[in-house]
Parts: sequence; structure tokens; C-alpha cells
Amino acid sequence: MVSSERGLLDWLVRYAPSRQVLVLLHRWTGLGIAFFLIVTSLTGSVLAFEDELEVWLAPQLQLAQPAPGQSPQAMMDPYLLRDKVAQAMGQQVHISQLVLHARPGRTVSFQADPATDPATGKPYRLGYDEILVNPYTGVVQGVRDRDKISLRPDQLMPFLFKLHHSLALPRVPGALLLGTVATLWTLDCFVGMILTWPRARPFLVKWKPAWMVKWHAGFYRVNLDLHRAVGLWCWVMLLLFAWSSVMFNLRDQIYLPVMSRVLSFDTSWRPGPPLPQPLAGPPQSWPEAHALARQAMAGFARQRGLVIDFEERLGFDRRRGVYIYMVHSDADLRADVGNTGLRIDARTGKILGHWMPVGDRNGNTFSNWIGALHMGHVFGLPWRILLAVMGGAVSLLTVTGVVVWWKKRAARKLQPRSPGAGRKPSANHSEVASR
Repeated sequence: MVSSERGLLDWLVRYAPSRQVLVLLHRWTGLGIAFFLIVTSLTGSVLAFEDELEVWLAPQLQLAQPAPGQSPQAMMDPYLLRDKVAQAMGQQVHISQLVLHARPGRTVSFQADPATDPATGKPYRLGYDEILVNPYTGVVQGVRDRDKISLRPDQLMPFLFKLHHSLALPRVPGALLLGTVATLWTLDCFVGMILTWPRARPFLVKWKPAWMVKWHAGFYRVNLDLHRAVGLWCWVMLLLFAWSSVMFNLRDQIYLPVMSRVLSFDTSWRPGPPLPQPLAGPPQSWPEAHALARQAMAGFARQRGLVIDFEERLGFDRRRGVYIYMVHSDADLRADVGNTGLRIDARTGKILGHWMPVGDRNGNTFSNWIGALHMGHVFGLPWRILLAVMGGAVSLLTVTGVVVWWKKRAARKLQPRSPGAGRKPSANHSEVASR
């Protein structure tokens, strides 16, 4: 133990930047990303219960009742349901999906794909992008624009998601901004950890106080202890949130170049180039397209040894001429939603790409796991409660860090500036940890 501690400390002395540099990096990085962390952490706490809040806020859009005398399990035929929705929405909308798995008592969501206006040659402006439909009757219960900035009850959860994902900015600049914040946060996780490491030995004994809070001390000491201890106890979760956010927002620019050095990835799921002209509709009828997708998935499942539990959705991408077929398999992480998928050439039936949550390349499996942990798609209610608590912890960590900076800034202003007056250094993380 002694030799390992000595080796770690010797490595830090030789290769780590000076402590003064690390303190400055931690201070200004933390201040620079503080606002963004508070917004994303608080919205993330709320989004941990997105489904329940959607039902509470907009039951007219989320809950579906069967017709009188109809069984709660007796959903409409998927082809008939799609046709009924297409008829109800008119010629301005393409309904390019089959919903193959509906939850009893809940509406199903169709994406509104705008058709081309023959007068202008451009897509119609619909004012909505989601259609909520009763799967028992085919009645459209409502529409909404998930990109709209609104505090209306039926728009609130999509708005919070957009705020969490991109600060409600347009997708590309929002992703670049929060991806940069996430990258800085990831680096700062390591800087903050190093700043708690004591210089004195034995390492573990001297490090122990950094994990504790002296509740009976003064305000400044308690605030500093909270900042340091919360950061240490939650460090793994903080790194999970930070790095998975880089994956969501800067996957090609940062995440894949870094992770590809240690893990392998299959990228066949990425969409190919668009066609010169979008197709008006699937080359086959929807029953024929469904049969084509089933046949392709059956062969893929045999090849990969997958067990298919249920079908989720069949979509048609007019711009690229491909079917997107999603099922639930034993490779899925979520219990209620199918995320095993194929991209299929609509004209030839050839499989162009696949998506498996686990059981594929180790990089894909790792990425899907940290994504599922970030979004609360695994481990049920206890994990979602933990995510909500962690949102509060990130906010606490951010606020206490700002208070530490503010108090030190105020103290520096009060100190004498005469040439002979020395400035007494305030206790930094390492000094506090080694007391």
C-alpha cells in the first residue's frame, strides 16, 4: 500500500500541472459552465419522470379510452390505424409509420411528415410534428409541435426536453454549445478530483477528511466541505452525465475519436445520403413492406442468435428510400420499448445497417449503457429517483462552487495592497483535505 501511494504521488509530482494552474482551470471552467449545469441538471431531474408528468399535464393527449364494450387489449389493426390517421390529416401530411406496439390505455404517436406543396415545390408548413392517436378508435386526439417554446401544459415536457438537450436553441448550435459545456465538465471532473488529493502521506489517511463535512464549522467551511465532498461522493455519476452528454451532442467530433482508441464501433446504423428526389411513398404496400421487414429481421435474428419479443414500429424514410424496422429483443436494455433495429433498402430489401443495444461491438454496448443510464431507461423507478436526486446534487455542487469563488474574491478585495503587505493564502482543497 505504501509503495503504491508513493508511486502515485511521484507520478503526480512529475507529470501533473502545477496546483496553481489546476486551481485556475477548476475555478474558471466551473464559473463558465455554472449556468448551463444548473439549467440542465434541474430539467434533467424533472425529465426523470417525463412519462408520468406528460399524463398529469396533458391527459387529453396521453390517455386513450376504448369504445364502449371494447376490450382494453383490442387495438386497431396497424394498417387500418395508419390509413385512418392519414385520411384524417389530409393531403398535406405523409403518415410514414406503422405503430406495431401500443400500450393499453395510452395514445400512440405518429410523426407528421410534411408533403410537398405542388404550387411551390416546398414542404407544407404544418405547425405541428406529432400526432397523438387513440389506438382503439383511430381518432386523432391532438397534435403538437415538440420544438415549440411554450409553457402550456401539453407543450411543457417537450419544451423542458429541448431546454435540457439544446437550451431550446436550434439543434446544431444548441448541440455544439452544450457539447462544449459537457466536454469542459468532463475535463473538470478530473481536475476537481486531483485538487482533493493531499500532498502529505499516508495518502488514504490524509484524503479521508476530503470526503467529510464539518457541519459544526462556520458557513464558509461547511460550504467548501460540501462542494468538495459532494463532488467526491458523486464523482462517478458526474462523469457519467458529463461524458454521455458529450456522446449525445458531439459524437462525431469528440466522443467517437476518443473512444475509438480503446473500443470498437459499428456505425452501419447511420443514415446514408439523401436521394436526389424524395420518394412519394413506399415502393410496396404497407403489408408488403411489413412482410419484407419481418423477413429481413428473421434472418438477422438467426444470424445473431436474437430472440424477438415483439415488434415496435416500421417507418419509411422518403428522403433516403429506406425502411426503419424496430423490434424488442433480448438485446434490448429497456423492458417496454423495442430498440433493436434494421435499416432496409425499400427497393431491394437489402439490410443497410443494424442497431443492437447490447451484444454488438463493445463500443456500441458501452455507449448504449451510458445513454440508458443517463436517460433513466434501466433499473426502473429507483434509478429514476436517483437521477432526480443527482440533478439536485449537481446544482448544489455548482452553487457551492460559485460561493467559494465569491467569498475568496471578496476576501482578496479586503486585503491590503501595500508593497510590504503579504497576502495570506486561503485554504485550498489540498490543505483542507490534509488537516
